[in-house]
Amino acid sequence: MTEQRFIITENMMDSLYGSDNAKYDQHAKHLLASRKLLAEIVKKVVPEFQDASIDDIAEKYIEGTPLVGSIPVAPGLTNAVPSKISGGRNEDGVPKEGYITYDILFHARAPGTGEPMTLIINVEAQRSQKESTLGYHLMKRAVFYACRLISSQKEREFEGKDYNSIKKIYSIWICMDSPSRDSYINRYRLEEKHLLHRYDEPQENYDLVNIVLISLGEKADKDRLIHLLQVLFTESHQTFDSKRNILQKEYHIEMTPEMEQEMSTMCNLSLNISEEALNRGLAQGRKEGRLADLNETALRLLSMGLSVEDVSKGTSLPLETVEEIKKQLIEKNK
Repeated sequence: MTEQRFIITENMMDSLYGSDNAKYDQHAKHLLASRKLLAEIVKKVVPEFQDASIDDIAEKYIEGTPLVGSIPVAPGLTNAVPSKISGGRNEDGVPKEGYITYDILFHARAPGTGEPMTLIINVEAQRSQKESTLGYHLMKRAVFYACRLISSQKEREFEGKDYNSIKKIYSIWICMDSPSRDSYINRYRLEEKHLLHRYDEPQENYDLVNIVLISLGEKADKDRLIHLLQVLFTESHQTFDSKRNILQKEYHIEMTPEMEQEMSTMCNLSLNISEEALNRGLAQGRKEGRLADLNETALRLLSMGLSVEDVSKGTSLPLETVEEIKKQLIEKNK
């Protein structure tokens, strides 16, 4: 059984939502580092573990305590790094390139064999996957992460031309929204296509890169993993007690004091974020309502024959706005 590596990326909470979201993100990462929660994710989307029980994945195959780190992801950083990367598996980089961050790290044993299988988990809480919000296509970022997980193995997982030692990786992204508004789980991978005649390359030689995108929709979903993630991250109406009861009764996850603290803080931060968003919405609504009233007043004054300049002075609306209203009035009366 060859050693394999996995990355779960649970998409980054954008700073435009304020400092409370940054704090929420940190607590979410620590909560997701729970062995039982990681086991639920791995069980659902990693085929190598689909025949293993949640308890076995959490208690037998995941080794040690998952670590939550903070090393930069992007290559090209000017951090001083050694000429050769070695040591802990949470370090990843090349000379003059800096390090890639694996926010949650843990080791595991391959089910049924007992041979080493390394799983590297990088949790990035992603509030939105919209290009208009991010400024890029999330899938392209996921491909970049997956390729970095492959290329960064040289001189760390293998040396020289020992390409047979490249480890299979999974890049698993958990998104808090869905472009279709429905929950879904998609998997992207390399596959073989026969363009001329037929030769079957052994699948293990090219099936090295896997990307899984988990999107949480607006409606409650019966799928076990989607339901769990919705309860944790998108069902803001759920109280701390109701969330804890669901985890204990439906998923048999006994909350440790640390998990309770993380989730309690997340619930409080979620309320703060919701209240802040509501206040911003009310303020914007009042502003838009006032603007609508001014536009209506300008329309009535123009209908009475007042000049654009006089209407602008009387309503404090810009001349350009009043001129546009006048154009619309003329078009309407044609």
